[in-house]
Amino acid sequence: MLARIILLAIVFYLLYRVVRFFQSIGEKNPKRHSNSVSPPKKMMVKDEVCNTYLPEDEAIKEIIDGQVHYFCSEECRKKFKHLKAHKS
Repeated sequence: MLARIILLAIVFYLLYRVVRFFQSIGEKNPKRHSNSVSPPKKMMVKDEVCNTYLPEDEAIKEIIDGQVHYFCSEECRKKFKHLKAHKS
């Protein structure tokens, strides 16, 4: 009698594992093969004053002496202009 209960428990467990296995296959495949497009990578630029890299669309852009310069803040932009004025 005990052997029959153990055998039934094993059969139900194996049946449960088989069902879960096929459920997991059905759930994983659509996610793995989805045609979702990843967001475009943002171009990173360097602030020449503090050497911080930041996305180009978040940077303060300024053309100085015909060259494009990027800054992370107004403070860095002002420091750059101040240093540039003293070098000239």
